[in-house]
Amino acid sequence: MPGASTPVNGGVRRLRSGLLTFVLAAAVGLIFVDAPWLILTAGMALGLFLALGWRLFSIATWVAVLLSGGALIVALWRDVPSEVLMDAIGRSLFLGALIILLGTLRSAAMMAPEVGEAGVYLTGQPPSRRYLALSFGGHLFGVLINFGGLVILLDLAKRALAEPSTMQLPPDLQEARLRRMTLAIIRGFSLISLWSPFGFAANVVLITLPSLSYFDFGPFGFAISFVFIAIGWSLDRVQNRRLSQRAVTGRRPQVTSWRGAALLVGHVVILGLSIVTMHEVSSLTFQESLLLLAPCYAIFWSALSSRKLTGGPWKTINATLLDSWRRMPATAGEVGVFAAAGFLSVVLIAVIPVDGLRDFFADLSLGPVTLALGLMMSVVVLAFVGVNPIVTASVFGAIASQLALPGLNDLTIALAIIGGWTAVIGLSPFITTIALCASIIDRPAGLIGPVWNGTYCAVLLLFWGALLMGLMLSGAI
Repeated sequence: MPGASTPVNGGVRRLRSGLLTFVLAAAVGLIFVDAPWLILTAGMALGLFLALGWRLFSIATWVAVLLSGGALIVALWRDVPSEVLMDAIGRSLFLGALIILLGTLRSAAMMAPEVGEAGVYLTGQPPSRRYLALSFGGHLFGVLINFGGLVILLDLAKRALAEPSTMQLPPDLQEARLRRMTLAIIRGFSLISLWSPFGFAANVVLITLPSLSYFDFGPFGFAISFVFIAIGWSLDRVQNRRLSQRAVTGRRPQVTSWRGAALLVGHVVILGLSIVTMHEVSSLTFQESLLLLAPCYAIFWSALSSRKLTGGPWKTINATLLDSWRRMPATAGEVGVFAAAGFLSVVLIAVIPVDGLRDFFADLSLGPVTLALGLMMSVVVLAFVGVNPIVTASVFGAIASQLALPGLNDLTIALAIIGGWTAVIGLSPFITTIALCASIIDRPAGLIGPVWNGTYCAVLLLFWGALLMGLMLSGAI
């Protein structure tokens, strides 16, 4: 019977949401208590959640999960201490919980009136300001809402292209406008990897390299993000100078719509300051503070949104929590990548002969600059064979730190990783950013990343590589 499977499917979805909710609760609880039984129980719940959601695995997820399975077999064969395995499971729980709890901000944003106002303001800018507006918008939305912000802006941009004034343009101009708006959003979004305290790159680096503080590289990455926005804008002007002469001005934004963008900036500042304050006045790490405050701020944001929505704060808070609950089953792919990255970053250090690997690199006589640039490029190259930068950063970052090679300190490792990460998330067709964009604008991922955005990413890599080399040779890092 056609409808007979519906209750079963609904039951399985509720089971998966329940399993992941338990994992979240365990990850939070493990911040305050050391309970091996809780790690094992939550680890089994996480494994069952992933097993039930295997159909949602992407290539990147399968690569990460299979690598984890292989690493576990080797670890058991080599009698790796149980304490190491417990630490690996604990880190996988933490990273898996982090992506879900950050997703609560997306659920809150879906109901916030200022998000829609900001999106209309940015996509409605005249051609002379549209690229910079969308690039800064992609950056701002990405910092606060991550992939949810990318979806919102791309969807609004696609709607703007369906307006009569745009539909009257020749097909080549319509395609050019789609390309330029898409690239502006993607390029701005990708820059959150340089510095965002709510982003995946910064948090993976901080977990992998615990000797570092966010302020060791965050402010530097924030400053460079403006340089990269300028580079993207310059390339857009050069590559489209002939098309710009034929473009027509679209609709102008509402006079008051800029307030939505201003409010989003306020949310970023308030949440960021709250996390830093909790970290400074308590014994919690930066990531633990983020894990605790992100869902709390989502609830607070939902309550604020109720002022312009019917039903009061309790209704909006309930809607946010319900939306987060319903999204959980669909996150198996992302959770699998994050959990595997956390597991691998601990287990591989235990199974890889670090001393032998150190001697191997010494025999190669590679200088620290070459090693740093090689680490940066490894993030890019492996992303083209389906290895997510989360995995590369976690594993290679941990190994490079353990090797303790002369001239290759943890800050250098971190900068090499975030440079490669920033470039490749707007380039590889296997990365979620490009795959998600392709599904929204109905263009092949291979066209959007390598073809449309290839030149920008190549320039970005060259700039970052030269900057990293200069900092290392001058002794600044």
